[in-house]
Amino acid sequence: MHNQDHADCSEVLHRIYEYLDGEMQPSDVARVAQHLEACGPCLDEHDLDRAVKAAVRRSEEQQACPDQLRVQIMQRITMVRLELDG
Repeated sequence: MHNQDHADCSEVLHRIYEYLDGEMQPSDVARVAQHLEACGPCLDEHDLDRAVKAAVRRSEEQQACPDQLRVQIMQRITMVRLELDG
């Protein structure tokens, strides 16, 4: 698809996070995958975006919620549930 018009690259790059997050229809997934196989610049962007998402995910996993914050959140959830039930 790299030899086709620039709109194909633009569309793929615009929807790359849908592709990475598994939020596309199967027919769109196949089309994007085919484009990525044929288009080096789009594949490079895909690989970069995938690496960034993985780094963010690892960063989030390493940061633990402070115990006091966890207690406050659980207390607030309990209060809201009681208000909704009452």
